[in-house]
Amino acid sequence: MNLFGNVAKDFSKYRGGYPKKFYEKLQREYNITPPNQKGLDIATSNGMVATDLANEGCYVTGLDNSPELLIEAEKKNSDKLKIEYVLGDVTNLPFDNEIFDFVTAVHCWEVLPMEQASSEALRVLKGGGKFVVAQFAQLPIGNNIVSRTENLVAEHNFNYIPQNNFGFYPQWIEEIYEVGFSHIETFTFDVLTTLTQDEWRGRMRTSTEIGGSLSKEEIVLFDKELDILLKGSFAGDVLEIPHRMFAIVCEK
Repeated sequence: MNLFGNVAKDFSKYRGGYPKKFYEKLQREYNITPPNQKGLDIATSNGMVATDLANEGCYVTGLDNSPELLIEAEKKNSDKLKIEYVLGDVTNLPFDNEIFDFVTAVHCWEVLPMEQASSEALRVLKGGGKFVVAQFAQLPIGNNIVSRTENLVAEHNFNYIPQNNFGFYPQWIEEIYEVGFSHIETFTFDVLTTLTQDEWRGRMRTSTEIGGSLSKEEIVLFDKELDILLKGSFAGDVLEIPHRMFAIVCEK
């Protein structure tokens, strides 16, 4: 199911990349992303991770089920990096067995059918290949803007229940292990991201709970109410958003 077609253009404008430290750890500690490795980025969205990996010299395939997001990803690749974008389903990857050195799934695992996606990642990886699942979670602390926004999200998306898991996802480890991966390790680190109010609204419009769940009309209504909240309780503020990067690295 194509979740984000309604907000594809917002992805390119408001979704930036991930911390450089994330890629440094993958390369230094797990030998992922050295030049000329062949990688697959599933649920690639607008190609943020694919672009970062290709900038490290990798040959990258970015796969997504949204034609609109892949159009935005192609637009980003103005440097003609070694990236191929493919329209496809994570539960039935259109690739032969054992052709990739690594597979990445970044900031998408919550909305994917995990068992099927893990099994397909295992199938297309070479022996000894690495699978990386990572989430870059914003942290609701006290009465900060993250917490206040999550409450607003719950008012507009009745299927959403705010859950502060502090940016940790240990339940994913067992699911990945059961599929057949081994040598599973995790790492976390925190960063503080500074955003304008406009950028925060754009980030929220591209969230799974809003852009990936609501109609165009419902997204507009949510955005208007978030704008009121920001101008009322956080007027003039540059927003400091605490984030936690949580990553699982495992091996075939």
